[in-house]
Amino acid sequence: MYRLICSLFFICTFAFSVQNPNDLDNDLVPNDKDLCQNTPEAVFVTKDGCTKKLERVVYFEHASAELDEQYYVVLKETARLINELVGYKVELSGHTDSTADFYTNMKLSKERAVLVENILLENSVDKTKISTSWYGETMPVSTNISAEGRSENRRVNIILK
Repeated sequence: MYRLICSLFFICTFAFSVQNPNDLDNDLVPNDKDLCQNTPEAVFVTKDGCTKKLERVVYFEHASAELDEQYYVVLKETARLINELVGYKVELSGHTDSTADFYTNMKLSKERAVLVENILLENSVDKTKISTSWYGETMPVSTNISAEGRSENRRVNIILK
């Protein structure tokens, strides 16, 4: 059996390992402390042995579903990570600020999420690993009263878990 071992700097190598009766899912967390006994191979785990979520966020300008060039680099790197860490699934969620009406915001959040999905697919991420949803203005992470808060709400969250 091979196990992906990664350092704090995300330098990963495969190491040959023998099934350890005190760590049945081979995640380096002893069974008596492991709250998630069936952790998949090639994922980072918490101290309790559960899959550690990895999250990235890309942001958008007001009323736009176009990404700045810097985020294409982020998404390309994210796709590489997804392809290397085979134990993860990807959740994409599109969001907006509250400056437009409900239906416009739902449409815009969908366009944003689908754009990110398409970029990941163009970078060889398996479509079956991706789930995509959109929420319009219904899940803000900041206030919609200030320009700074609204800019934090115009986003797509990319969660690997």
